[in-house]
Amino acid sequence: MVQILRLIGLGLLVRMKSLYQFCVFIMASIFLIGCETLPVQKPLPVISFTGVTPILLDVAQIEIHKNHKPPLRLSNVDHEMPLNLQYATQSWAKQRFKAVGHTGMARFIIMQASVVETKLKKTKGIKGVFTTDQGERYDGTLSVRVEVFGGIARGTAAARAVVRASRTISEDATLAERERKWYDMTEAMVNELDKTLESQISRHLKAFLKETP
Repeated sequence: MVQILRLIGLGLLVRMKSLYQFCVFIMASIFLIGCETLPVQKPLPVISFTGVTPILLDVAQIEIHKNHKPPLRLSNVDHEMPLNLQYATQSWAKQRFKAVGHTGMARFIIMQASVVETKLKKTKGIKGVFTTDQGERYDGTLSVRVEVFGGIARGTAAARAVVRASRTISEDATLAERERKWYDMTEAMVNELDKTLESQISRHLKAFLKETP
C-alpha cells in the first residue's frame, strides 16, 4: 500500500513538474513576443513654404485667428491627426504673409479646418472574406478669410478661399498608413489653399499688395 502511494505521489510530482515547465514556456513566449522589436516609424516631413516668395501686405501688422473649434465628435478626426489641419494652415500663413507697411492691419482667419470620417460599406458574404474593401472615407474642408483694414484713407477689403478634399483608405490599413494618408491629404489641401487664396488676394486686395518691402 505504501509503495502504491509512493508511485501515485511520484506521478503527481512528475505531472506538476511538467505543468510548471509548460507554464514557464508560455510565459517566456509571451515575454519574447512583447519584447519583439517594432519597426521604427519615420517622422513625417514638415510642410514648408519658406522657399516661396512671401505675400507682401502694405499694413503694419498681421493677426492670425484660429476660429475653428474641433467638435471632438467620433466622426471628426482632425484633432487626432499627427499634422493638424488648422495648425498646418496657421504655419502656412506665418510663412506666406509679411507686413511691410506703417499703418493698417490684416487678419488671417481660419474659419473651418475639419476632417470628417465616414465608415464605408463592406462586401458581405463569402465574397467579403476574400475582398479587401476601402474601410473609411475622409472629407476635409478648409475655409479661410483675409481681412485688411487700411484706415480711413484706404478703407477695407477681404478675400476668401475654400478648399475641399476626400481620401479613402483600406480597411486593413495600419496606423502608420492611416497617419500618412492624413498627412498627404493635409499637404494637398494646404498646397491648394496657397494657389487659390493667392489668386483671390491678387483680385480683391490689389490695393494693399506691394512688390518689394
